[in-house]
Amino acid sequence: MKNFVYISNEYRDAWKQYVENPQKLEEWENFNDDFKEEFKFKLEEEQHFLQKVNRPPSWFLNDKLGEKEFLFNMSQDHYPTRVDYEYTNDLPSFSDIMFERAIELRDKGKVIDLFYSGGIDSVAILYALAEVCPKDQLRIIMGDETSINYYPKGYKEIVGHLSCEFADGNIFGMAHIDTNLFTTGCEAERLFGGVGYPHSRNTNKERYTYEKDYDFHHDNWWNLTRFTWISCSMRYLQNINIEKFPIENYQPFYLCPALEKFSINNVLDRNMVWGANRWVTPEHFLKTKMELRNFIARWDKEYAYSMHKTDMPLVVQREMILPIPTNYNVLAITGNGTIVSSKNIMDYMKRECLTI
Repeated sequence: MKNFVYISNEYRDAWKQYVENPQKLEEWENFNDDFKEEFKFKLEEEQHFLQKVNRPPSWFLNDKLGEKEFLFNMSQDHYPTRVDYEYTNDLPSFSDIMFERAIELRDKGKVIDLFYSGGIDSVAILYALAEVCPKDQLRIIMGDETSINYYPKGYKEIVGHLSCEFADGNIFGMAHIDTNLFTTGCEAERLFGGVGYPHSRNTNKERYTYEKDYDFHHDNWWNLTRFTWISCSMRYLQNINIEKFPIENYQPFYLCPALEKFSINNVLDRNMVWGANRWVTPEHFLKTKMELRNFIARWDKEYAYSMHKTDMPLVVQREMILPIPTNYNVLAITGNGTIVSSKNIMDYMKRECLTI
């Protein structure tokens, strides 16, 4: 059986073409009607769940518990620790967990590629890693100068003294994950109040209130986390140009059992401050992600308690601003880190790739 940790929409579309075989190519496998019906059902089921957990139809799902199957066989080996939705007593402090995670990455003995935006998610990682890692272990990757402009002090005092690179329009191809550890802050959105897209059960700004939506976000959080959290950072690997990488090099900073347990406790205690709604005021947003803000305040209180939400400029990946479909190198990534591309795709157009 072949399994995956990343599925692109292009790979899904390739399977649609392969099953239907509109050109009646004799070289392709011939699927019977029962298979086609089950294939169609699995596609529709996946789309239903994507909508349910607030993800775009082009994305994919991976149940971190390894229980619910969708169309493709998925692997959870890149996050092997099972964490259930239950309260955990006697957790270390948030700061201690952050430093323990930084030390864990340091002790793997590899260069750490940190995708850095200048927003609070990545700034917290920067401070944690800079505190425990030698300078030559850190490679900072930025989309463009926006990352510096968001937090000039961070660049002046830390980033500018480390190995750092701009993406030059190819942020999805910058990771040296075949040799280095790959880390980002993407998973922080889910852990600290991000609610997916769309941001609210309401589509009418006049009807929206934070209080009315609180229960919706609270009740939806576990499903959203269970099916989407372990895949959040995969998008930053969409354009890498390698054949395979050690799956253990995939190390998003917040993809950490202790941090997940901390967040679950926060949700169960109803202490979570939901903050990604498009209509949340700037004043309210400054109340979100307070754990990260308090951590950063050890070094810079002014930044920690004044920083608003940052957004990745589309120009950091040139394909995102072109009026043509994207054509990234990576069609899928298998559970052992093999890259599925146009060169080897036919090796992965086999029934063993599917749950049918």
